[in-house]
Amino acid sequence: MDEPEAVADIDVTIETDLIDVDGDGVIDIVSETTTVAIDLDGDGIVDIIEQTTTTAYDVDGDGEPDVIESTTITGVDVDGDGEISEDEIEIDASVAVSEDLLDELEELEASE
Repeated sequence: MDEPEAVADIDVTIETDLIDVDGDGVIDIVSETTTVAIDLDGDGIVDIIEQTTTTAYDVDGDGEPDVIESTTITGVDVDGDGEISEDEIEIDASVAVSEDLLDELEELEASE
């Protein structure tokens, strides 16, 4: 018995931005955006698209990231009409803050 031939076209794009906010030659912000577009049935129309942007911020200038945020947006053409409508989109976001930065914030608030 012959298996049906799997057809999928996957396009992945990765963009990275390095930003020196204060001009001291040390990178303060790193942002990476990965976009994945998938055409499951080979008709040339994207059926699934996912974009994830992850950004790390060095707030205090010590060379280590203090805040990292990540957002993923996923769209799936569930009904197969060739368009990804609003109800076929999901957004997930998260933020992580270093314990050192939180401690500094608490110290500032306590001194006020």
